[in-house]
Amino acid sequence: MLEYQLLSPEEESGELYPYRRVWRSLILEMVVLLLVAAAVFIGVQLDIIEDAYSRTGNILLALLPIGLFYVFSVRSEQRVAEPRQGLLVVLLLSVIVANGVAWTVIQEVFTPDRWLVEAGFFSRIIGYTFTLGILAEFCKYAVIRYTVWPDRFRYRLDGVAYSVPAALGYALVVNLHFLLQDEPTISAAAIRVLVNVYLHITVGALMGYFLAELLIGRVPFFWLPFGLFLASFISSLFIAFRRIAVVSGLGSRDIGGLLLVLGFTVFVLGAVAFLIDSADERTAARAGLRRLR
Repeated sequence: MLEYQLLSPEEESGELYPYRRVWRSLILEMVVLLLVAAAVFIGVQLDIIEDAYSRTGNILLALLPIGLFYVFSVRSEQRVAEPRQGLLVVLLLSVIVANGVAWTVIQEVFTPDRWLVEAGFFSRIIGYTFTLGILAEFCKYAVIRYTVWPDRFRYRLDGVAYSVPAALGYALVVNLHFLLQDEPTISAAAIRVLVNVYLHITVGALMGYFLAELLIGRVPFFWLPFGLFLASFISSLFIAFRRIAVVSGLGSRDIGGLLLVLGFTVFVLGAVAFLIDSADERTAARAGLRRLR
């Protein structure tokens, strides 16, 4: 299940890594999306691009993360010895669940626009945690849990690998509803798409770690509920701080949210990478195995 081999001093060091490099693919996808958003924003500031509502342009921006995922992740899986199966299935089901279940609950049951928008800072954190946060993370968890877990999970990074399409599917629905209903300008759309995608990928990766550790590690009985709550709480913290950031006087009400999500993403994904690497090292040490890198 794990990417370890027996220790052997005579073994050659040039072994081929049989899986897709998850972090490399994810970083490429996120960097390209950031560059596109930056190009749109700079183009607007330099009057190269008209900052107006464009239905076609906004839809293309919403679909861009899916295209990047296909190029850098799905296609890459086809070139490795042991590809992950079911990535597109997770993506499609996440879109269906997000649009058919989550969005309906948000609009007809939670209705956050009526009571959460003007709530105080701490009330907003609590409110979002137990409504939008818990709903989003549970939907992404359920898609992974009832499609690829546990059969497709071989080692801890599989949790991150499968959390990305689940997050992208959910973010696509959120972005399309915002872009088609609110009709933002092209620059606002580019930044909002990036913020939503980064947020869902980052928090989803944390939930993916908890799912993988549930299968591979030695965890207490409350591990999964705690992971679900933690992911929801962290997501709600970002939403609460984002409201402060967008009114911080940085020239554009969206730039504050962009800067916040960049720092948020680096910190949380860095923490997830550290937790996974540390857990893998401990597992290898206990078993007397050597990790393939």
